[in-house]
Amino acid sequence: MSVFEAWNRAKHSVAPWWAVNSKEAYSSGLADLARALDNWKASKHGKRKGRRMGFPRFKSGRRDPGRVRFTTGTMRLEPDRRTITVPVIGGLRCKENTRRVQRHLASGRAHILNMTLSQRWGRLLVSIGYALRTPTTTRTVAAPAVTAGVDLGVRMLATVAALDPATGEETITEYPNPAPLKATLTARRRAGRQLSRRVPGSKGWRHAKAKLARLERRCVHLRREAAHQLTTELAGAYGHVVIEDLDVAAMKQNMGRRAYRRAISDAAMGAVGPLLAYKIARYGGLLTVADRWFASSQIHHGHTQPDGTACRLVGNGKLDNQLVCPSTGVVVDRDINAARNLCDWPDHASCGPVGATAPSVPGPTTPTVGTGHGADAGTPGAGGASIRPHPSGGAGSGEAKTQTPQGDAA
Repeated sequence: MSVFEAWNRAKHSVAPWWAVNSKEAYSSGLADLARALDNWKASKHGKRKGRRMGFPRFKSGRRDPGRVRFTTGTMRLEPDRRTITVPVIGGLRCKENTRRVQRHLASGRAHILNMTLSQRWGRLLVSIGYALRTPTTTRTVAAPAVTAGVDLGVRMLATVAALDPATGEETITEYPNPAPLKATLTARRRAGRQLSRRVPGSKGWRHAKAKLARLERRCVHLRREAAHQLTTELAGAYGHVVIEDLDVAAMKQNMGRRAYRRAISDAAMGAVGPLLAYKIARYGGLLTVADRWFASSQIHHGHTQPDGTACRLVGNGKLDNQLVCPSTGVVVDRDINAARNLCDWPDHASCGPVGATAPSVPGPTTPTVGTGHGADAGTPGAGGASIRPHPSGGAGSGEAKTQTPQGDAA
């Protein structure tokens, strides 16, 4: 007799409360635990790629958000495109239109695999996992021969320097940073003070908590939308994209002031790489991750010292946006200079997920620690301002580059 058969015979007497709850509330947690143990064991024996996995830790029910994943039962999206039917619970009114998934289900091109019900920001969220039969037609890139260097930052979410090898024309495009946390920081502080002055559990306390959760939810959604708009446009516009391998955690530690660390977290620069990886693969483009130690902001693009060494730009502080060339005295924009250096990333430098051999300037000078891991766009950014790019012009020419071997872009 199997364990399942023994349990089915004894559960009515041993656990009379079992029929009140869904079995998925327990089986989903056990399945996640089994998967975590398998990952830990495979990582311990060197059979799992990626970072080292630790032993699963206990999560308190008071701190960990409640969630359950349904794999069996009645799971469907109603034809009104506003109702989601979840097993045991029944129909749930959805604030978001479900047309994007429901039309695939109605035509038979997709079927639902599971539904995950979770609670966050005082709301119930339903995540639907489904299998979709993708069309055979492939998406095409607008300019497959153009190479674009993308410099991520805090002042500007991204500065893109694109070079057309056919005409030698260089285009500089700046994508503004919506900074949703900074835009709502005053309101968040006011809501936090109101929450601290309310009696816990009272009606006013619930209203103040819902107001604070609404601000937090808005920040997360605007930040995510900004990253999707940026990556979708880059993947569809350029055939070869070069990005930096940023260590965001180390950047926050080295900034010193809390306001600087908050600005780096608000920009969410670490979310761009994973989104670009799968979107560029979808369009059939090429993604290259430059060396983490490549000083793209400090090396003056197109200039060298009389002895042939790299010309390093200088500034009053590490956060200066305008840097000065010690040889010529020219004032250079830090972000545009970094984007140009990334656009000229050398062809013979291979950037893989483990390491790379690096050439001399303008390429990197140390082995790389490249990363790149694997939604589309369309709504305004923070405060109603669109995060569509603002072309800042640009002229000049650069050396045309051919495509380099793709690194860790899957």
